[in-house]
Amino acid sequence: MLRDIWVDADSLPKDLRPVVIRLSQRLEVPLYFTADRSLPDVAGFICTDTDRIRKENNDSTLKSNVKMVVVKTGENSADNYIAEHAQEGSLCITHDIPLAARLLEKNCTVIDDRGGTYTSDNIKALLADRSVNAELRSWGVFSEQQSKHSKTSTKNFADNLDRTATKMKGM
Repeated sequence: MLRDIWVDADSLPKDLRPVVIRLSQRLEVPLYFTADRSLPDVAGFICTDTDRIRKENNDSTLKSNVKMVVVKTGENSADNYIAEHAQEGSLCITHDIPLAARLLEKNCTVIDDRGGTYTSDNIKALLADRSVNAELRSWGVFSEQQSKHSKTSTKNFADNLDRTATKMKGM
């Protein structure tokens, strides 16, 4: 069952937002972009979509199923909000490994922005690697640099998102 989609919007590349919106619209699933600031492109879509829905249905109370959740600025504020509100049946998108671990504990399905899936089988190793890399960075031995988002990673993300959401919707 696919209940809703939660996006850690602080870390999701801007070019992936329309991909998630299109999927949400196609599957008619609530979508929550969560960040410590408003995202103009998402806010603009919500206004346009709400106007379209109201005109098509001649009902001024209807709203878009896409929401922008703006939380107070603070360390992990968006992560904490997502972890508190997502639940079993939620599909969550984040690049944040500790957040992914918290969501997996709640039986959420969690994917990253590169086409990967976080699972109970891989999360401990990912957390351990993250910890080792942080230690190496603190010693000045290692400087982690994330590779730029490419067309290949966009396709991998879109394919995994579609595959995962479609499978969940069919449950």
